[in-house]
Amino acid sequence: MAFLFKSGDELFDEAVNHINLKEYVKARADFSKCIEKGASKSSLASIYISIIAMVQNPENPNNYKALANNLRSVNPGMVEFGLTQVDGMRLADECDLVAQRIILMSTNGNAAVREKKGKDLIQLGLQYQIKIGKDTLKTDELIYGDTAMSGIKESLSIQALGYETLASSAVLTDPKQAAEYLQNAYNYRRQAGDDGSHDKQLIESYSKSAKCWICGRTTTGEGIHFLAMSSEITPFMRNGQDDLLKSAPANFEAVYVCRPCYSAISRRSDAISRKYYDDAIRDLRATEARLQMEIAEVRAHASSMAIRMR
Repeated sequence: MAFLFKSGDELFDEAVNHINLKEYVKARADFSKCIEKGASKSSLASIYISIIAMVQNPENPNNYKALANNLRSVNPGMVEFGLTQVDGMRLADECDLVAQRIILMSTNGNAAVREKKGKDLIQLGLQYQIKIGKDTLKTDELIYGDTAMSGIKESLSIQALGYETLASSAVLTDPKQAAEYLQNAYNYRRQAGDDGSHDKQLIESYSKSAKCWICGRTTTGEGIHFLAMSSEITPFMRNGQDDLLKSAPANFEAVYVCRPCYSAISRRSDAISRKYYDDAIRDLRATEARLQMEIAEVRAHASSMAIRMR
């Protein structure tokens, strides 16, 4: 019986055909065998394996780093993956940027951490503009078949996100500064083709000032440093000259309260509600225990009567 053994180059060609059919598992297996046989295209096969890993798990930054390192070590010139053609060094640069973006987006923490994250995102956005420019993102094309996103548009979106992150880090200490950051974010969103309505809404809220109806203190930053609390402002009070009337929603169905007063009222309300709840549960359990005792007495009496009737 004769056995047909395929050469490394034949396995490489078969793997490329599997890629064209999007049979990535089969392609990866053939590329691995090609490398084991020490074929002339082993280095290129290792690059294809790295691309497949990225395509199959696009949320892992290590896959982009591995591909970038592989491309730079081999320097293959133009790389063809399915219908996509890209210069290897150009793809390596983009992979570095995508890896940084994924890592930054997974970073969370206190205000200082968010401030650093915001600044890093802005710098990353600038790198997209410098290194990718008007060219489309090849990683998106490889993974999703999407050729709509350019380096410029990605740059604008990431810089907008950076300023939004800076705003979130500043709003607790300086709402007006947060509003300025959001104005920058809004401008970038508009340039990228987004409406930026969420940023615009926050700008208005963070820039707004009001006087607390309880303590009389004036503060800035609606939704953060002062909040609307459901209430009723009577017609008589609406006709007053008190400047507190300027610190109320137009429908007069709420009053503005600073966060310290709001949180004090909320916590006291929670404590009172908790006491009523605990009292109700205690009474319920006492009633339940009494009923269980009465049921036990009835059962005992019924058992006694049954014994006597035998």
